[in-house]
Amino acid sequence: MHMGRLTEMERLAIEEQLRSEEICSSKVQLYMSVTRDPAVQAVLQQMAEKGQRHFSTLNSMLQEAGIASGMAQN
Repeated sequence: MHMGRLTEMERLAIEEQLRSEEICSSKVQLYMSVTRDPAVQAVLQQMAEKGQRHFSTLNSMLQEAGIASGMAQN
């Protein structure tokens, strides 16, 4: 990948990963809403934070290439 330019395949791969991160985020939020175990909630919170970082990084890659993803993290 060249800074500021993405091939079509790179763009598609990043957009697919963004969708995967959204699905993962939805699942983690659901799991957090049903568990009462503080240890499990702590692990899920860490997963949510890591997913947010991934989402932000992927979005930044698209923005640097001048592409709006149209996706917003939950």
